[in-house]
Amino acid sequence: MLFPKEFDDQGARAHGIQRGWWAVSSDDTPISGPYPSREAALVGIAKRGEDQPSGRPGEDPVPPPE
Repeated sequence: MLFPKEFDDQGARAHGIQRGWWAVSSDDTPISGPYPSREAALVGIAKRGEDQPSGRPGEDPVPPPE
């Protein structure tokens, strides 16, 4: 499941990302972003859906059929 999280300059630098709101996984890994606001991150998470690939290397780009 993805959650919205805001990264300040220090947190963004630690993750090698831009500052702003991000959709993060339960282990605090940034998945998509940055978004301009928490609300925009929530919309991005809703549009993405849980069954979408994260874009990580080695991950199957097509979810398995149900």
